[in-house]
Amino acid sequence: MRVVLLQSLTMLLLLVAHSAAAFELFGVVINTAQRQQIRDAIRNSGAEVIREAGEENLYDVYDMSAEFRQSKRLYVAYEKTAGGFAFAEYQLPYAYLNTMLKRLRLKYGQPKINYGTYESDTKYLWNVDGVDILLTQEWDKNISRLVYSQQQQLLQVQQLFRQTEEARQLKALELERSYF
Repeated sequence: MRVVLLQSLTMLLLLVAHSAAAFELFGVVINTAQRQQIRDAIRNSGAEVIREAGEENLYDVYDMSAEFRQSKRLYVAYEKTAGGFAFAEYQLPYAYLNTMLKRLRLKYGQPKINYGTYESDTKYLWNVDGVDILLTQEWDKNISRLVYSQQQQLLQVQQLFRQTEEARQLKALELERSYF
């Protein structure tokens, strides 16, 4: 009886610890948050809205320099229909990778490391509460990227992006048809 009670108590503590550790960005639990909740939290953080997603654009763009001076931009995308979080991507200075890597290791532990052909091709990956975290450098663009994503929602956004691009290209071809 004591063993069963102790096991039940242990399971309860694990559940409470897990729910208390739900993944958050800007103080919002990302796994269950909706578009407007996240937008409000980002604005309340001091970020400047550059553009919000709409018919022409699939993601929001923010200037984060007032809140997080190392960040050049923050891009955030949501599912089109349900409005759930798909991804958030920070553009950071190229040289900021090691500092960010230390911070992420302290917060989330050791990453899975995917080594590329060159040192600058290395990718650092974490998965926390169903959210993938990716830290990379792009030497050719002189930036580092920190990306938080949920795969199901990200796949939907990527599919919509491909469809939107194809429609834009067809429209451009149709407009140019009269010239040829």
